[in-house]
Amino acid sequence: MEAEEKLDPTSLVARIIAELQANPEAQRLLLRALLTNEFLGIPARLDRIEKDIAELKADVAQLKTDVAQLKTDVAELKTDVAELKTDVGHLKGSDLEHRLHRRIRALISRALELRRPRVVQGPVQVPDKDFADQVENALDGGRITDAQEARIEATDFILRAQRRNDRATVVWIAVEASNKVHAGDIERVRASADALRAVFGVDAVAVAAGYGIDAPDAARAKAAGVRYLQVSPPRPQ
Repeated sequence: MEAEEKLDPTSLVARIIAELQANPEAQRLLLRALLTNEFLGIPARLDRIEKDIAELKADVAQLKTDVAQLKTDVAELKTDVAELKTDVGHLKGSDLEHRLHRRIRALISRALELRRPRVVQGPVQVPDKDFADQVENALDGGRITDAQEARIEATDFILRAQRRNDRATVVWIAVEASNKVHAGDIERVRASADALRAVFGVDAVAVAAGYGIDAPDAARAKAAGVRYLQVSPPRPQ
């Protein structure tokens, strides 16, 4: 029997390709014969990878949402802390005002060398009616403005006293109390004293009272003609 004529490799491959193109089932069988199970499992693994990527994207999106919520929570916490600090500051200031209410007459008398000081307005008492009427009359008469009346009403303490060496002279004292006296206290009490002078036409002293004051504010108070009244801090319990 004569040996069959061998095809050259190029012709053989071309013939195989032609047969495979004509028979799709043969393509599948050939792939199974040529490729390992590892290669055949690639499509399934790609599907799993795509699912993992989709889940990872969902997790990242959730993480971004959680981070955004955390930032919001932190911002709200900062606001709450700021409000708490303000409330504590107000509470401390209120405590100072109540402590001063018991001692303000003696402190003012010694510091300003006055006699018979009398509180006509304070944080725990109704303003003296005669005093309130005179302020209202000054507003009606145009001697003070609405803003000056409001400043008088907002002043922590207002006292009426006499000079030790001239009992016929009436002195009005405006007092602003703050744990630590700062520029705002100095400005406010200066305005209070000026408004009292406009109401009564007599001398009015501006006093800033507190547990402490920085050197720049002490200089600012002196330049504005505001007396600083040092208050002893409460003893630790």
